[in-house]
Amino acid sequence: MKPLAIIANILIPGVGSFIIGKVGAGVAQIVIWGFGLMLTLGTLGIGGIIGLPLMLGAWIWAIVTAAGANQPVQVTVVNKQE
Repeated sequence: MKPLAIIANILIPGVGSFIIGKVGAGVAQIVIWGFGLMLTLGTLGIGGIIGLPLMLGAWIWAIVTAAGANQPVQVTVVNKQE
């Protein structure tokens, strides 16, 4: 799941966070990235001074979230009594 989440976050920031179960982080990443996109496109590029760094920050945050996700570990305890 982790490689799929990383690839999904590279393509669309926030989607990979949903895949690994971090819904809150995924929503925040999508909202921040979308807000940065609206600033950049909606102000004819002038808002890109703020919008592009927001988009880049959300994109990096999304990739780091997916790459740093902890995988569940299964532990089997064997109790041998002699």
